[in-house]
Amino acid sequence: MHEPILKERGLQQFRPCSKSDRCAPRGAALGRRIALTFDDGLRSNLAVAYPLLHRLALPATFFICPGLIDRASWLWTHETRRRLVRLDRVMRRELAREAHAPTSDIEAFVGWMKTLDLGRRTRVEARLRDATPRFVPTPEEREEYDLAGWEELRRIDPAVITIGSHTLTHPILPGMPAAELEAEVRDSRRLLERGLQRPVELFAYPNGDHDAGVAACVGKYYRAAVTAARGPVSRDIMRLPRLVAPRGALRLARRIYA
Repeated sequence: MHEPILKERGLQQFRPCSKSDRCAPRGAALGRRIALTFDDGLRSNLAVAYPLLHRLALPATFFICPGLIDRASWLWTHETRRRLVRLDRVMRRELAREAHAPTSDIEAFVGWMKTLDLGRRTRVEARLRDATPRFVPTPEEREEYDLAGWEELRRIDPAVITIGSHTLTHPILPGMPAAELEAEVRDSRRLLERGLQRPVELFAYPNGDHDAGVAACVGKYYRAAVTAARGPVSRDIMRLPRLVAPRGALRLARRIYA
């Protein structure tokens, strides 16, 4: 489980404001602060992280893909990796050849799929499903990759956990047709607010991928958005940087305070 960490340097709460002053922070005090964020809405976040956060009164944000909850689906990247693991090397090379992929290495193949437009990526996914007709997740895989359901999310204490949007279905947003981009960004907030009866004002770009058009679309519906890139926090609150938490408390401390 990789918990992205947003490292805030002096960034405080933001008030609702107009476009002309939307980047102005409330309060003048500066200091080093940490905001915890968890992407994808995995059930393990609720089973493992949430009880600890609640007991220690540590606020965090969970970014959710409501379209996948309705389908009871995994993120496509998770399913793709696990199906590829089921194939031997010969079958992976054949799949890569058929798909005109540059490599059959699992991580590189998934990385290549992230560069495809949605239509082509969907066709590669379908071919992979055809190649793994007996795929059934193991209990360990379900524990790692299953998403939390609506009832589980409704039981989260809003005093501790803020819910944010991670799009409807976790597509790679740059290059999407404008209407599909708008639906992924707009409707994810609508479904989350309707399903959880709480405001949703924050957004996380899937894989951190965005461009000027994506950021502009997100800015129409959300107060702030986070990327997956490192760097100092600036006044551009539609592109807030984050750090990915490494394994181990010492490595995490070094990364935070580096």
